[in-house]
Amino acid sequence: MGDTRQETIEAIEREFAEFAGTAGVAARRLDTGEEIRVNADAATATASTIKVPILIELFRQIEAGQHRLDDRLAVSEATMAPGSGILRELSLGVELSLRDLATLMIVVSDNTATNMLIDLVGMERVNATMSALGFPHTQLRRRLDFPAIGHDARNLAVTTPADLAGIMTALATDAILTPTNCAAILDIMRRQHYVDLAPRYLPYFPYGPELGYPDNGLRIANKTGGWRGMRADMALIEWPRADGGVTRYAIGISTEGDPDTRFWAENAGDRLIGRVSRLIFDRFGGGELDAATATAAVETD
Repeated sequence: MGDTRQETIEAIEREFAEFAGTAGVAARRLDTGEEIRVNADAATATASTIKVPILIELFRQIEAGQHRLDDRLAVSEATMAPGSGILRELSLGVELSLRDLATLMIVVSDNTATNMLIDLVGMERVNATMSALGFPHTQLRRRLDFPAIGHDARNLAVTTPADLAGIMTALATDAILTPTNCAAILDIMRRQHYVDLAPRYLPYFPYGPELGYPDNGLRIANKTGGWRGMRADMALIEWPRADGGVTRYAIGISTEGDPDTRFWAENAGDRLIGRVSRLIFDRFGGGELDAATATAAVETD
């Protein structure tokens, strides 16, 4: 499995020390219980990772019979939001099912879909459910209102890396909803289009099989978040091992205070999250996928 747990922690601490801002990470391997924690309980902004708690509350209310996934809502001027997503480019009044809004909120991080679902389920219910599930540090503070949020992403929502990892662990172990609904949430998250943070340096090729490459079995269900000078990701990462078992681990990671506030591929926070994610991946045995993936790519080409 490569370096010892302590060596991995020390490597992460060096990465954080060299970063111009602050950072924290929590990871838990589900089959062994091994944890990697560095600044795991430090408060941090969520940016769009808060959309996972919103999704959880939506499915909780669906379980309770308050809504159905086929229910439809219309985009209105009051819910329209700038930033990521596609609904801002469509016509006012377009109707979508709750299933489609949930998918847009996660897969392309659609801010308008997010506001529509916040209005539906209630901000206070999102927060109450997070507290009841054991994640009291994760709190939604307002809708996607850019002027109100300003430059401080904590005006939108707050969490900790430990909460982000804990939420993913709870989804992976069916601890918060029925197994069917936990699986439905993870299925949406596996279709994520933003894979430049925790998956950044992993041998992860979501479109590989569609292009004729062999499947190395690596699966990632994640949700990223980004604001001026901050980044975050929460993920469930899993793959089949050569011994017939499956390695699964949850990770929550965030950065704040990066003086580089640009949204571009080489942002320092993006790369830091990628490097730390790779250190944890290697610690939990993921290196065995590298050789298999490289061999398969050569054979296919």
